[in-house]
Amino acid sequence: MAMTMKIETTGNFRTGIAAKSQKPYWMAEAFAHLPGVPYPQKFSYYAASQQEVLPVGHYECDVICSIKDDRIHFEVDPRQARRISAPAPKAVGAN
Repeated sequence: MAMTMKIETTGNFRTGIAAKSQKPYWMAEAFAHLPGVPYPQKFSYYAASQQEVLPVGHYECDVICSIKDDRIHFEVDPRQARRISAPAPKAVGAN
């Protein structure tokens, strides 16, 4: 069974130089739509180049499940996301 997660990207990012490797990195901002949570939650993701920072928009990401150190582990890589159409806005007062 494939699991996916919807995310929204802002296009905002900051850049820096990694202390250990001395390589440049980009830290991009996005919002995840989590099941059972009424509002999207802000998160950040690393990119190795500015081209890996997703343009502003709505995307769908695969959720990869695995066992890591005898624990269930979930991973989402926004850089591999697929663009989707923006959801239609809800009417005021609609549930």
